[in-house]
Amino acid sequence: MAESAVPPVDPPGADALAEQRRLRDDHLAGLLARSAGGDAVAFEAFYDICIVHARTLARRMLRDADLDDVLADAFFQAWREASRYDARRGGPLTWLLTIVRTRALDCLRQRAVRFTAGNEDEADAIASDQPGPAELLAQVQAGSRVQRALAELSAQERWLLALAYYRDLTHAQIAATTALPLGTVKSCLLRAQQKLRERLADIGPAAPLAR
Repeated sequence: MAESAVPPVDPPGADALAEQRRLRDDHLAGLLARSAGGDAVAFEAFYDICIVHARTLARRMLRDADLDDVLADAFFQAWREASRYDARRGGPLTWLLTIVRTRALDCLRQRAVRFTAGNEDEADAIASDQPGPAELLAQVQAGSRVQRALAELSAQERWLLALAYYRDLTHAQIAATTALPLGTVKSCLLRAQQKLRERLADIGPAAPLAR
């Protein structure tokens, strides 16, 4: 007698993994909703949960020298557009990774354009006032030094510096945005700046950090 067909069975733990992902997505969606209301602490938590996934995707597409800049741009876009997240179109992590992928593709396109333009206009570039290869390399190296120094700060220190320098917020505006006491904001920024100065002094000169 022919053996009856055995229906496929999900791998052990599949339901548990699906439930974990659902709980994670619910948590991330809640963090994004709070971030949309200006809660920087919630966005820090969102960043901490998602950064490994975002970096893994970006590393598949980019050189290491571009990773930090692209990821910073992607997370700043996520912060600015948190209110536009729509759960009906996918989970929060998928939404973020779409932003990371778009930023990475933009970076690749810009590199291709610069490479093509450099080949076509090499003679003009040498005679112009534009920085030469040595100066451009120095700028890239300086940016890399800053990125390495920033990576050694805490998530809160990085985020407060980002609000101060990328969004150009005053101490009072940062306190209002993050719901942190004004004194805490000032002391945290001073401490972060001092750490950066000390680290950059060890690895080479960089632009001044004083605000």
